[in-house]
Amino acid sequence: MTLSLIVATLALVLAAPVAQAGYGAGNARLENLYSSFMSPCCWRENLTVHESPAASQLRSRIQGMVTDGQSDAAIKGALVAEFGKRILALPEGATRVWLFWTPMVSLGLGLLALLLFLKRMRRPTVATALDAAHIAELDAAWDRD
Repeated sequence: MTLSLIVATLALVLAAPVAQAGYGAGNARLENLYSSFMSPCCWRENLTVHESPAASQLRSRIQGMVTDGQSDAAIKGALVAEFGKRILALPEGATRVWLFWTPMVSLGLGLLALLLFLKRMRRPTVATALDAAHIAELDAAWDRD
């Protein structure tokens, strides 16, 4: 029983790279193009991994355009003209800039707030800032009253 479990696990581990290869495996240009475009049926995954009739149709269309000798820019232009900019896996222009910098700025501000909080927490309080002479003076004043 244990040996069969080990063999099954080993088979899954060895088969994982093949399963993750996706469509266009072996052709770098097709893999690059497929990863550049979203599937037009649900807009959730790129064409490299998505499995649907619409994605298969678009992959075969892209493969035909590559076979016809069209450039990547021409293929991109044709698909953007048909589906709009939503077909692009990575947006262009200002949207791409916002998508890159917003998390970076948020992370920086969060770290700054954390550092300020930690600095404030390390600041000594009045009770810990008193030295022994001041404590003795306060004790003497307390005893007089």
